[in-house]
Amino acid sequence: MKISVIVPYHEEERYLSDCLISLEEQTFRDFEVILVKDHCNVTLPEVSYEIREYELTDKTGVAAARNLGLSMAQGKYVYFLDCDDYIERDAFSLLVNSMEESLKGDNSRADIVFGSIHETWYKRQVYYENGKELDAMNGLQPGANAETGESAGVIRTDRNMDTLSVHSALFCREFLEKNKLRFSEEFTFMSDYPFIIQALSVAGKNGGSAHCDESIYIQRKHNDPINLPSLLQTKEKKEKIIECIRVYEACANLLSGKDRDKLAKQFIFYLASVIAPYYIDCPAEERNEICAALTGAAVQIPENVIAKEKRYHKGLLRAAKKSKPEALLKKMRFRATLQTLKRIAVSRAQLKKFLYRKVFAKQKMFNNTVLLESFFGKSYSDSPKYIFEYLNKNFPGKYKYVWILNEKKKLPFPAKQIKRFSFRYFYYLARCKYIVFNSRQPVYFIKREGNVFLETWHGTPLKKLVFDMEEVTTASPLYKKQFYIQTRSWDYLVAPNEFSAEIFGHAFMYDGPLLKTGYPRNDILYREDKEEIAVKIKDKLHIPQDKKVALYAPTWRDDEFYGSGKYKFTLKLELDKMKERLGKEWVVLLRTHYFVADFLDVTKYGDFAFNVSKYDDIAELYLISDVLITDYSSVFFDYANLRRPMLFYTYDLEKYRDVLRGFYINMEEEIPGPLLFTTEEVMKAMENLPAIEQKYQEKYRLFCDKFCDFEDGHATENIVNTVFNS
Repeated sequence: MKISVIVPYHEEERYLSDCLISLEEQTFRDFEVILVKDHCNVTLPEVSYEIREYELTDKTGVAAARNLGLSMAQGKYVYFLDCDDYIERDAFSLLVNSMEESLKGDNSRADIVFGSIHETWYKRQVYYENGKELDAMNGLQPGANAETGESAGVIRTDRNMDTLSVHSALFCREFLEKNKLRFSEEFTFMSDYPFIIQALSVAGKNGGSAHCDESIYIQRKHNDPINLPSLLQTKEKKEKIIECIRVYEACANLLSGKDRDKLAKQFIFYLASVIAPYYIDCPAEERNEICAALTGAAVQIPENVIAKEKRYHKGLLRAAKKSKPEALLKKMRFRATLQTLKRIAVSRAQLKKFLYRKVFAKQKMFNNTVLLESFFGKSYSDSPKYIFEYLNKNFPGKYKYVWILNEKKKLPFPAKQIKRFSFRYFYYLARCKYIVFNSRQPVYFIKREGNVFLETWHGTPLKKLVFDMEEVTTASPLYKKQFYIQTRSWDYLVAPNEFSAEIFGHAFMYDGPLLKTGYPRNDILYREDKEEIAVKIKDKLHIPQDKKVALYAPTWRDDEFYGSGKYKFTLKLELDKMKERLGKEWVVLLRTHYFVADFLDVTKYGDFAFNVSKYDDIAELYLISDVLITDYSSVFFDYANLRRPMLFYTYDLEKYRDVLRGFYINMEEEIPGPLLFTTEEVMKAMENLPAIEQKYQEKYRLFCDKFCDFEDGHATENIVNTVFNS
């Protein structure tokens, strides 16, 4: 047996399949897999190679799992693979070739061969399709080696203490056994570090290490650090900080000369950049423990290293050596204040946030003022609009209003209009008692005592949301963590139907009050005068009254964006063909998702196509539309309230369903309209709407029973009575 692959496993089954399949696809086949279960069970996928399973009994942790695996290994070489990571198909063959080439000559013999580590947010399928580009967009730089290859020493010159890892490395098992190398089980978060330092120190004396950068280990960052963080993503806490201090002490004793000095510099940087921010805000008893641990570490730092450090670093080390928690705190706070002043002096954005936290949020709250926002200030629309108008009509003069609008709008009632992220935005965000949003607030939002946050949301979910998503292929891989922080501030969340109410609970991890009322934005669809309203809207948009209207409202694609927060959309509907064939009877309204940054130019289509992406209220567009054409957008759940025909242009159904998002419902079975894949099919359906309506009549009835069950035209009234009269 050539290689023993040791895989520690602890309740990460959603990741394990990718790990084991990457082994299944190895070009080098002479290996065994030792799966060490840490007090859990697992269902393994079918693979062609041998997997030997073992269980930890009286111990726990990745160090103990790896040690048990080492004791059971039979291979000539050992490779450590975490169960949430995977490797490229030629990883083993490249490492083995490199190792055995080094053994041909006595002077070049290697006991360890390091490959490269690539970081990613994505599972294998997404990673190989477009994940490398997405990772680069999000700042993950591939190609980081587990060890630098500096012949002069062991420790990197980097500032971070997590630059050494067993990931990607192939070890001679005889070398590990001869030198009795095992992982320190007292360490939970950084057991790699002392192991690899000891291994490199011994290897440097007896043989050496080599590098094969072409062999790639893919280290997967978890996109759900709330429920399932990886060890590297575990939030800084007292236990992790104290462990890092002890790891430094253990490793410093293994090193000498330049390597010891480099490690000391790394630790000083960790003290200033990681320990200090935590230390400032933690409870006094934790500060005492951390300071006591620092004292032992600080005395080990060589004086020649301290002499070259910044004045601030020297002060921290002096206070730590003397074990003075309050003196240490004073220096850290003074430094933090200086850094804050520097930031706000050069950045208006930082100044605004500082004023928000330190000034505005401490001022008296405006108890009768309502702050409203729809789609991040892009429009006067959606449920916040209807709540605003209802309050003004039924409670005139009782409340004052502030609308977050990036462009000035003509509003039917008095309200201050402020731009998002302006100084006034932060001022009113901090001081308004009532907040009515239909999307998320900033992560740094401060929930004050007495605040009432009404989150109306903006659709029935078809696509998997937040914590139900396996992959986050948007421009923000930390979406789940951010969303979790934001939902903790919501006092009320509106649900349009029982289906959504159930999903919001687990998808948002929300257990607060749910208002099962339907959406205020859909009340207009039940008004008795909706036909008269439709005539006025057509005139407003210069649409001939005798033309039928098709509303094309596609969603955005998670993997189509230019950069963080800058999305794009490629129009797949062939308007030239549609105009030629349908132009005498129809007009087409194009309505893109609010995330999409592109401005669609449809001027060449004359009076056949209208870009209404900037039109504030999509509910008004529903009223003038004879048919809705969409794909995976939640608009069809709302449009269904009108009981008018719907067509589903799902040209990329397989990719969207199976790769990007996944669905909560079976589209083939539940949606009340045909799935269409070409412009020709869309045109043919538009020419035969009566037949389609007849064909899908029963499906439409069942669909409305399930997804329109709360809607009755009184959602706004019921919400206002609960939130504003409670």
